[in-house]
Amino acid sequence: MRTLSEAGNEFFDLFGPADLSPAETAESDKLCFRNALKQFLASGKKEDAFCVYFCFSEIFKLFGQGYENTKKLLEMLSDHEYHSGELLSKHRDHYSHSVYVFALGLALYAGDGAYRRAYLRFYGLEENGASAVRFLKYWGLASLFHDIGYPFQLAHEQIKAYAEEVWGGGAENNLYVSYGNLEEFIGLGEGARRQLAAAFPAAKPFSTYHDLFAYGLAVREGYDPAAVCAKLTERIVRQPEFMDHGYFSALILARQLFAGGETAFGMEELDVLTAILLHNSFNKFDAPGRHPIGREEHPLSYLLILCDELQCWDRLAYGKVSRRDPVAWDFGLEIGEDSLAVRYVYDCYTVRPDGGAGALNKNYAEMKEGAFVRNLQSYIRSPLRLTVETEERKKQKKTSLYASDDNFISLCDMAKAIHSSYNDHCKSFGADFISEDFGNLDLEFKLSNIEQAKSYAYKLELINCFYSRKELDYPVVEDFGRVETDYKDNLEFLSREEHVRWVREKLAMGWRYGADYTSKEERNRKKHHKDIVPYEQLPEEERAKDRLMINNIIVLLNKLGGNVKIYNYRSGKKPTLQIAGTGHRYFDCGEAGLKARVKEILEGFAQTYHVIVRTCFARGADQLIAECAAELGLTLKADLPMPVEEFIANVRRDGEENGVPFTAEDELRMRHLLAQTAVCRVIRDERSVYAAASAYIVQKCDKVIALWDGKELPLEDGQGNPVNRGGTYDCICMAQRRGLEMGKDIIIVHCDRKGGKKCH
Repeated sequence: MRTLSEAGNEFFDLFGPADLSPAETAESDKLCFRNALKQFLASGKKEDAFCVYFCFSEIFKLFGQGYENTKKLLEMLSDHEYHSGELLSKHRDHYSHSVYVFALGLALYAGDGAYRRAYLRFYGLEENGASAVRFLKYWGLASLFHDIGYPFQLAHEQIKAYAEEVWGGGAENNLYVSYGNLEEFIGLGEGARRQLAAAFPAAKPFSTYHDLFAYGLAVREGYDPAAVCAKLTERIVRQPEFMDHGYFSALILARQLFAGGETAFGMEELDVLTAILLHNSFNKFDAPGRHPIGREEHPLSYLLILCDELQCWDRLAYGKVSRRDPVAWDFGLEIGEDSLAVRYVYDCYTVRPDGGAGALNKNYAEMKEGAFVRNLQSYIRSPLRLTVETEERKKQKKTSLYASDDNFISLCDMAKAIHSSYNDHCKSFGADFISEDFGNLDLEFKLSNIEQAKSYAYKLELINCFYSRKELDYPVVEDFGRVETDYKDNLEFLSREEHVRWVREKLAMGWRYGADYTSKEERNRKKHHKDIVPYEQLPEEERAKDRLMINNIIVLLNKLGGNVKIYNYRSGKKPTLQIAGTGHRYFDCGEAGLKARVKEILEGFAQTYHVIVRTCFARGADQLIAECAAELGLTLKADLPMPVEEFIANVRRDGEENGVPFTAEDELRMRHLLAQTAVCRVIRDERSVYAAASAYIVQKCDKVIALWDGKELPLEDGQGNPVNRGGTYDCICMAQRRGLEMGKDIIIVHCDRKGGKKCH
């Protein structure tokens, strides 16, 4: 089985930068979008889902603008769920859920050629990059916005739940919410009527959105327009049992499209709206003449229903009943021509409601008994061969959870504040200027500021702080220099952390180390940057920029009206664990297997500790372990036996002596890795290259990871002179003399050494 990240990101291979516009930013925009989706699928976190919405809105300029004109729809959904969901018996997250649905649809379009060809035939498109981008736009509209009407359903269910809790009985015997002023809400304005008359000249004039929806369903599904209009009205005006969020999502999106002055409105836009209308309950229960939606008659609706039903993993449960039967925590899939196999991974197949005897998890039971597949296949019609498997596996603990307010709504304001904070005069800027200045940035640089904002919770955690919009009884931080920590200079420490984050972000966006440019424009075009170096090698003016941002961020956050405060914990942070990495410089084992094992070890420790990985950055094992730490986002420190440029020359010379050339790409890879170190210090020893540096990392460490073949080498020659010092076995011996135990503190990853006259 493959991960959704592997399958979903393949969609971006279907089109090239030339298929996006504007041309000058198309390549970076595509990479931004791809990275944002990949990051979300790795974490499942709301703040990462936010970046997917942000990229989509900025690239396709929804409603005439970018994210600013979209944010209220999305943020209101998340805010309502966050504050209201726990009042209901059954409710799960819909914000991150929609991004999962979006990713699943991309994976199916890319992987199932039968569906892709059916979609292209339906709309008369050729299979090329332009049609993939077109699918991306309309599928994104349908999937990312299919639940934005949930606040209407939440309000209805809150009153129903309250009444039933207080007075008992069913909805038919209690108060319920209905919505008035419907005529005004569903009425089409004059501009919208003219636009629709031009788009559908053969249709009868539309006066309401109900008329528009009914026309769309008549064209695609053959449903009677008058009956559809009557049923839509009936379901909203008098509905004691439920209120359909799918209807409100379609209505809200339609109103927003016309309010934003959408110039192009045709059948594809209408298909988006009717797909959203049909996805939840209307077509399952009430549509006049209802039938399963066929792939060939409405491919967008078919895909939305399929993906919405399949997306039942990693969903935050708000309601009391929903929490009793947790959904799967992980998901895998295999996609083929008209075939889809999926696997749901459960923490446990049984639950213990109210502490009683164990019972089958309801969600698992439906899959085990086949009801899950039968129900889904009753909603859609196609030749798709769908198989569902389950697996019971202990849920992995998430390590990137912090006390800071994780509601993503602050991220845009924080990103704007960060952008302005690099300016010496930012404290005089008004909120309008800050927003306008941020809006003029390219997507890559907007996202760069958002990523910086997302990292703020992690950085604050390291100095015993967190941020929140709530008024809390914790000391408020006005000056980072006055926060008591283990660090000599908190400002310098945070600046180092920010530089590492910036380097990793740049590398993910395809930037490389290089100083071969004379202007910012040339630098951005080439994606070369002279500052992709260890923090110690940065010019003072560049370090000053990070310090300026950190000093200004508190003032600017308050200026933007978010009421965000930074608080100091009363107790300590997550304990720190330092791990020394060592091993052979040249080995015969496959890198992929070694990296998988090292990552498994590091991830295990990261469950409980703030992990710092230290190596001497020798070629081979040292750099492999460092790469694992960097790829996992762990803090990395380099303790080099000589200054950077001298050391790189030494590594190159060592490779030549051992018959393993150190290529230009090897050097660039090493430079990029060194640039991701929070600290890069030099510990020189004239007698033996690695002796002092190796002794230093072992002295500082709590654990050792050694890529070693198990062979003990002599540490003294016949005359008692030291030999093989600073090598793998010497490090293991030094760690044992410190009292570290083999197996417990010294973890050996077996690695066969490759021949070489100086290899140890």
